Amino acid sequence: MVTALAAQLAAAPVRADPGPRRARVRFELTRGPGTERCPDEQFLRAETARRMGFDPFDAEAPLTVAVSMEQGQGELIASIYLRDRRGLVLWADGYRSHDDCKTLVSTAALSIAVQLDDTGELPPPQAAPVPQEESATPAEAPCSPERPCAGQPAAPPSEVPPARPPGRAPRARPPGTAPPPSSAGPATAERFRWAVGAGATMALGLTPGVAVGPTLAVTGRWPAWSVTLEARGLSSLSTRVEDVRVATSALTASAAMCLHRHFLFACGIGELGVLRAVPEVPLNPASLLGLRAGIGARAGATWPFSASLSGYGATEAVQRLVDWSLLRHRGITDSEDQVWSAPAIGVAFGIGLQLNL
Repeated sequence: MVTALAAQLAAAPVRADPGPRRARVRFELTRGPGTERCPDEQFLRAETARRMGFDPFDAEAPLTVAVSMEQGQGELIASIYLRDRRGLVLWADGYRSHDDCKTLVSTAALSIAVQLDDTGELPPPQAAPVPQEESATPAEAPCSPERPCAGQPAAPPSEVPPARPPGRAPRARPPGTAPPPSSAGPATAERFRWAVGAGATMALGLTPGVAVGPTLAVTGRWPAWSVTLEARGLSSLSTRVEDVRVATSALTASAAMCLHRHFLFACGIGELGVLRAVPEVPLNPASLLGLRAGIGARAGATWPFSASLSGYGATEAVQRLVDWSLLRHRGITDSEDQVWSAPAIGVAFGIGLQLNL
């Protein structure tokens, strides 16, 4: 009997549990201006399939993964949405990068793969509705999603939030609302902010020879443009004008209005300054304070190090509206001779750090 029972068990068919359902979704990619150099749709689909071990994209699937890429405020932004047939958002995520397109797209592919691989997060494919005949008994209560009629399927799962295994935190927000992209920071448009900066400047044409010194600035920044107030203290490296030893320094204040495009910027500036000359021998040349004014242009670039700190480099050219000069007294009865005068156009080069408040 034992032998016969063992033979029957060995001959009984073995039924394997069905494997986990593989998610199938449609795919949409929207690329805005400034993202043309980023990897294309084929790369993102292939990267997602590689991470999942199969291709989850199907043009007939009931759910849609929509990815949009854009560039704003000098950053690349990727937003990801999972929508049902009616366009309601079931899940959303987003990422941003300063200049690494490939890493941004790879991160988006990983996020899609993780979400689609979690089969408990996705509703099963929506079946086609079965036409129902009108009820022959008008006294019957009307049908509703909460109380379906006999033979009528319940509400499609894609319209009802899917059940979540116990102990898991919900990811999706209420249908129809999408949270701002997370992870590397919100993808919402930036508003006005303050920034302070400090740097070093080298100038030609403000004093005899080359002048160097510190720069301090306060900036009011909007997404596409900014206004900056700046102060500089410059000291000449040249200590001799013709045959006279003289120390010269300049203090300037300027206002700049700048237009920003990605990491580049261009500005129009107005400048006021005071030149101070202290000769080694009194009255030869005379000690003086000279005023100057000018207008010009500035161009440069910024390099973000973090969300709050960035570096910058700029060059500018300023047309003198009010010139200054150094005069030399040869004697009490002699007229003054001009031993140095500022050129018509002065240039400056600067580098520094900027802290976003």
